[in-house]
This record gives sequence, C-alpha cells and structure tokens, in this order.
Amino acid sequence: MIREDYKNYMFNDSDFLPDDYKCADEEKAKLIKILVVMITSDMKMALSKIVPENNPEFWLIDRLLEKDEIRFMLSFKKKRTVKLTKYELAQRNNMTPDEAEAMAEKIAGIGLLEFDRDNSAHHKQYFVPQWVVGSGEYMMMNGKLLEKHPEVATFFNYASSVPVGKIAHMVPPGGGGIGMHVIPVEKAIEANSKAVSLEKLSYWLKKYDKICADICSCRRQQTIRGEGDGNVEDYYCLAVGDMAEYIVESHKDAHYITYDEAMEILQNAEEKGYVHQITNLDGEDKIVGICNCNTSTCNALRTSQLFNTPNLSASAYRAHVNPDNCVGCGKCVEICPVGAAKLGQKLCLKDGESQTYPLTELPDATKWGPEKWNKHFREDAKLHTYKTGTAPCKSACPAHIAVQGYIELAKQGRYDDAYKLIMQDNPLPAVCGAICNRRCEDECTRGTIDEAVAIDEIKKFVSLHALSHDNLYIPKCSNDIGKMWDDTYKVAIIGAGPAGLS
Repeated sequence: MIREDYKNYMFNDSDFLPDDYKCADEEKAKLIKILVVMITSDMKMALSKIVPENNPEFWLIDRLLEKDEIRFMLSFKKKRTVKLTKYELAQRNNMTPDEAEAMAEKIAGIGLLEFDRDNSAHHKQYFVPQWVVGSGEYMMMNGKLLEKHPEVATFFNYASSVPVGKIAHMVPPGGGGIGMHVIPVEKAIEANSKAVSLEKLSYWLKKYDKICADICSCRRQQTIRGEGDGNVEDYYCLAVGDMAEYIVESHKDAHYITYDEAMEILQNAEEKGYVHQITNLDGEDKIVGICNCNTSTCNALRTSQLFNTPNLSASAYRAHVNPDNCVGCGKCVEICPVGAAKLGQKLCLKDGESQTYPLTELPDATKWGPEKWNKHFREDAKLHTYKTGTAPCKSACPAHIAVQGYIELAKQGRYDDAYKLIMQDNPLPAVCGAICNRRCEDECTRGTIDEAVAIDEIKKFVSLHALSHDNLYIPKCSNDIGKMWDDTYKVAIIGAGPAGLS
C-alpha cells in the first residue's frame, strides 16, 4: 500500500488496511477513483489514473462521503481549481440553489470543499482544495469528525509526508510555492531598513478584515496518534481573510479574534520558541494564515528535516550570533527548530589539535533519495553539544539548565541575571543546589585537565544571593499557550520529594 521507504518511521502497523480492502459498492468505487485523481497531489497517480482501492485517499473518501456527495464534488468537472456559486452548482446537479448550498456546506464542514469570496461581486464560491495544504488540515480542525473518524489523523500524517518525499529534493531555494515560508520574529528585524513589509507578521494581520484563531492540525494529529513531545493542541494557528470566514463558518474548531488578540498569540508563541510560518502557495502578496509551529509536531518542519531538504522551510533571513553578547547559555540551541545550532564548536581538543565538524550535505549538489533522508531527525535535533567540544554539562543536567550561561554571568557579577537564567528551567535552584547529584560536574571537560568547575556551588551561591533580596524574581507562570494557570488546569506530581516539587 505504501512504499517500504516510509513504513519504518512514518506509520504503525495498525495504520495499514488489509491488502484486499475493497469498496462494497462497485459504482461508488469508480466514482471515488475519479475524485481521488481530481484531488490528489500525487502526479504519478494523476497521470496514470490508476487508483488502488487500498490507497489512503480512496479509503478515506469511502468512509467520509456518500455516493451522491461524491457525484456532487465531481460536478466541478474534474478541475480542482474551478470555483462555482450555489447557482452554478444547482444547475450542474439538477438542484435548487438552496439544495446545492446545503450539500456544499455539508461537504465544506467535513473539509473536502472550501469556499471564498475572491471575485468582483464578493459572492461565496466553492472549490475543491488539494489534500495538503488543504483538506487534511480542515478535517483535523473538525473535532466532531475526528470523534467519529480518528483515522483522519493517520491520513493527514500520510498526506503531509509521503507524496512530498517524491519531490522534496527538487524544491528550489525559496520553496518554489511548496511548503511553508518561515517568518522571523518581528522584533529582530524591525530596525532593519532592508526588511520588507512582507516579512513582518503585523503587515499580514493588518491587511485582512477577518482574523480567526484555530486549532493546530499538526498538534492534534500527534495527540491522536500518541506522537510528538506532548505539546498540547490549542488555538495556536491564525487564519485571515476569506480563509478565516471559511474555517469559522464551516464549523471548524475556531473563533474570530481581534488584531490585538492575534498579536498576543504571536508574542506567546515567540516566548515558547515556536516558529512563525505562512503558507507559500497563495500567489503574490497573499496568504491564508500564520502558523506557530513546534518542531516536534509540525508536519511542515518535519518534511524539511526528514527529507534533508531545507528549501521546504524557506526563510529570507539567517540567524547570527553576536559574540559580544553571547554568554554560552545555549538557549538558541534548545529553540533552533532544525538542530543547526550546537554548543562546543570551533574549539580545540584538549591536546591542542583543531576539531573539524561535518557539513550538512544538500540535494543541490548530489543525487538524492531515501538513503539521504534523516529518519532520526527528532533525536538528532535535540543534541545540545558536540562530545568533542565543551558544555557537556548542559546535556548531562536532567533539567538542561544553561550551565555555561549562568557561570559566565556570575563571573561578570551579574548575579540577578544568572538567577533569572537558571529559573527558566529550574523553579527551585536553591534546593537543587543543596541536594543535586552533580552530573554536570562529572561531565565537565575541565576535569580532564585538573578539576571540574564547582558548578553546583555557583548555582547555590547565585540562588541564595537572589533569596536575600526583597524583590525576588518570579518568572511568568503560564501554560503552553501563554495564559496564566487557573483552577481549570490539573497537575499530577509524581513523588513527594524535591524532584516532585521541582
């Protein structure tokens, strides 16, 4: 059913249907095969028009649509880009306009039809979206649909990765209208006179009259499938203009919000280290939404890492470190969505020899295929430091406290800043300083020369110094979407000792 290349890391055995899966209705099966070719982004299938009945697209439509609904979608005359009003649909389907509208709205509610008002008269017009970006996301936003058909999550997992793998290596710099476009944190470029307005999130939000917040399809998919890193599904994503109207009015899990509310969501996302992405396929000076993506759950970021094709997550900007401001805290390493930043580079070995690090191979320079993919990208991206460099202390620490950073700040006498840095990862540093098992000191590279740095004592000193102040620093205590915790949130504490408290 699916190429062997994908089986080992994209799916579980329970995802696969029996090889002898057949539609019970022969006439319906013929109609489904025509509709699959109309919607699919798999060009090989579209050109050959051969659709096996155990194909994911086939069995999903078989489950979601009745035969008359499939015929209704086929009235678009096999052209996915055709946009029709309820009057045109009524004429093509021998219905009244009200009947055609009711049918179109029902299928739009599922997520297999979309509508907009992109015409001179501003009439609502319906069209057939592609699977991804398109129906896959819309179906995942429909909580009631997923209660009845949780297999949609497996389909979205498939549709957002497997077809892309066949063309990922051919995507040119800039994305070529495929995938997503990464937008930088606006604060980082607002003083840059060369920064174009299209690279600013505020530009896009002010451009449209409607904004909605909607459930993140990728996070919901990972939740249903038991994957990712436990990042909760919530209203992380934004839709604008006609897309906002479509998502809200077709009863997806979404609601309209104001510009200020949208900016608050973006700010909270930045604090969590999420990546702002806009769609890359909507034409010039036009988008349909803004995603705030977690690298462990985002399908768009996954494809670029999985297939080792960074052009799929294109950006017009590159990050640089200012050596004068860097204290080696490693926060950029933690947040970097693709694992590009690592601690311990450009340093000599303990015997004085220089150390070289491998450069990432790119599809522009060599033949690319499954043998070049990085099936273990999630694990690779979480490596904080090279073993041959410094800072294994941060990786050895169970809380991954920024050891190098707070030691450097303490060295400069910036004890309050050091305490704030520690508190980002450890809410009880004074307690930890008293009972810690000091794994960081066991790994300290200084210990291979004479004696490990007294990391834990420095942390305890910084913490006691902070506790002696009347205005003790207390970090913002927020949930995953940046809202303050309240009585509606429940927390389970495992163990009654200091570990449980921390």
